[in-house]
Amino acid sequence: MKKFILGVIIGILALAAFLYFGGPKYLKIFGAKTEEAGERLERYEKGLKHTAEEAAETVKDTAETVKEKAGEAKESVGKTVEKTKKAVDKTTDKVKEYAK
Repeated sequence: MKKFILGVIIGILALAAFLYFGGPKYLKIFGAKTEEAGERLERYEKGLKHTAEEAAETVKDTAETVKEKAGEAKESVGKTVEKTKKAVDKTTDKVKEYAK
């Protein structure tokens, strides 16, 4: 019980000191500075969101380009494989002819 009463007394003294030494004035200043900081943070947030959207678009475009290039490379490899098979078949036929 003594600790509770002591806590109440200290709280009252702290409130009285806050009011006596101009606490509300400092609280107003702190509030204004907090508001300014909030506005700056909103600008940073908008910039960050815009940058993130641009990055997402760039990644999509890059992914599409990579898919296209991969498809082209696959076609090219397929053609090369077919040409190589034909060349190997011709060479095999010639070797069989010479071997007879």
